[in-house]
Amino acid sequence: MSNINDIARLIENVCTSVSVSEADYGRPLTELGVDSLDLSGILLELEEKYSIKIPDKDAVALKTISAIADYILKASSK
Repeated sequence: MSNINDIARLIENVCTSVSVSEADYGRPLTELGVDSLDLSGILLELEEKYSIKIPDKDAVALKTISAIADYILKASSK
């Protein structure tokens, strides 16, 4: 099961120039300094960590940490 704090730490590990606080969970990832290459790395790490597949059509909607956490929760419960 996903934990929003774990997802925030994963993003910080993939994007070493990004620092995330709880206040950032609803902000767009682009505002946090995440670019498209970083996002690809984040999605790959999430797929591996949570043993899920994130289709491209779903990935485009994952614009915030909160949205990612919600998506993983729903995908993990299937």
